[in-house]
Amino acid sequence: MVINKVKHLPMLSAERKLQIAKMINKNGRIKTSELSSIFSVSEMTVLRDLASLEKEGVLKRVYGGALAFNDSTHEISSTFREMIHPQEKDAIALKAVDLVAQGSTLFMDGSTTTLALAKKLTGKDTLTVVTNGLEAVNALKSNEHIQVFATGGELNALTWGFYGLAAENFLKEVYVDLCFISAAGISLHAGITEQNHQNIALKKIIMGQASKVILLIDSSKFGKVTLNRVCHWGHINTIITDKKPEKHYLDFFEQKGIGVIY
Repeated sequence: MVINKVKHLPMLSAERKLQIAKMINKNGRIKTSELSSIFSVSEMTVLRDLASLEKEGVLKRVYGGALAFNDSTHEISSTFREMIHPQEKDAIALKAVDLVAQGSTLFMDGSTTTLALAKKLTGKDTLTVVTNGLEAVNALKSNEHIQVFATGGELNALTWGFYGLAAENFLKEVYVDLCFISAAGISLHAGITEQNHQNIALKKIIMGQASKVILLIDSSKFGKVTLNRVCHWGHINTIITDKKPEKHYLDFFEQKGIGVIY
């Protein structure tokens, strides 16, 4: 594997770790010696970066370097998920916000894609938002015209989402106009899949109590299948993504009566 050396001023640790995460995500593996050369830092510094990224769930350290996680059950921390494909998530959020009418009641899951939407809602008036995402609560709290309900429940320190029986019972008593969810992967045969099994029960409950279910999914998730199925295609009304899907996806969605915005 040949990787070009990064030619710029010395990076901050956070910036360097983000670049390493992107390399791992793209190439599947990386050597400590290569990273030392690429970033012009000592191998000891690289080892510290890799240890930090392993704790965040981004990679697995091995002798001489690191590998990407191939475990479909493994989750990456909210901090790093927010840094992955930020432009695509922002583009999706800009399209999604146009569907939110004044006076709407909506649910948003605890994903970083729906967090991008939450940040776009700050200029809206007279909304009611239900969410199991702590970061979404923080993004919306400054707008006095948006009423925010958090599900409560057990807080996952990695994803900053609320889960468990308390969250599920809360959602069983809630009805919303729009349900915005994201996922770890979508495929034509497997439907919508997630890594975190805790997400599944929450999403199934609220999808059954929403007038319209909208899937926010960036183009990198097309064709991916992870361990836990959220639902099949009959539960989805609209898909919003960052670029035009391939023809076989568009044909399939049309056949299923699913709207696609890109």
